[in-house]
Amino acid sequence: MKKTRICITDDSQMFCYGIRSILEVKNRFEISEASSSNELFTLLKSTAVLPQLILLDVRLKKSGSLNGIQITRELKKTYPDLKIIILTSYDESEVLKEAMDSGADGFLPKEAVAEELVEAIDCVLSGQNYLGKTIPFHAISYAFKTQTKKLDQLTKAEKNVFFMICRGMLNSEIADNLHISIHTVETHRSNIKNKLLIKSDIDYLKIAIEENVEEIMQLYKIRKN
Repeated sequence: MKKTRICITDDSQMFCYGIRSILEVKNRFEISEASSSNELFTLLKSTAVLPQLILLDVRLKKSGSLNGIQITRELKKTYPDLKIIILTSYDESEVLKEAMDSGADGFLPKEAVAEELVEAIDCVLSGQNYLGKTIPFHAISYAFKTQTKKLDQLTKAEKNVFFMICRGMLNSEIADNLHISIHTVETHRSNIKNKLLIKSDIDYLKIAIEENVEEIMQLYKIRKN
């Protein structure tokens, strides 16, 4: 069985060792490490096979290194399919907002238990987005704050497709569920993107949280208090 390639990018050797130990026990991950933006970019340019996911510290302290938010922006430009989970010791609304705006696929507090780390990795690799279970609602609310009811712009059919995308469903699954063609699903997706100015998959989840969609809040176990 092919192992999932993961690069841990953190300037704490002790933290990297801990994460590596957790993942290697599972015997399905191939681990590499970097301690700065320069090391990470060099690794990505020199390797024949790219990692599939980066576990990235939000605040790299090594001299001359970009921080995790800046790295994410750069990586998403060059490697748009590369999955990134931001790791942080900080419970700050602004940090979460910047992480989501940068295009990160997940956001996880460093104090998360081992089981949640693996859950987050599997979730993100399946094409969904992940927010740590202990992140308080006020931080999520601030990160995805909006002034308008965006979903009111969508037709009923488009809303159905929107919610299924938020659940991580593929076009073929949406088509089967709604008894429509894949072409029709693609048309709805295109209309949704144009109406809501969606640029990446994370935007679907962001808008659902902005709109306080109860079904999505429960799906991602987002607590209001």
